[in-house]
Amino acid sequence: MAAAKTSLREQFEAGRRREAFFAFLAGAGIGIIAADTWVSHWLGVPGGLAIGAFAYGVVYAYETLMWRRHHG
Repeated sequence: MAAAKTSLREQFEAGRRREAFFAFLAGAGIGIIAADTWVSHWLGVPGGLAIGAFAYGVVYAYETLMWRRHHG
């Protein structure tokens, strides 16, 4: 039984990092376009990376919260 929990936990960890990375990519892409278009062309890439990092953190925290809520 313990091996099954470890396996499930490992799958969750891999999935959580993958989903957070995809959120980073989407957030960074949207952030670069938005910052470059509406804020300043000098803030395009740094603004996009900041928004991507924020999206990564939000998804990572949400996945962690849901895991703890359902699995203790």
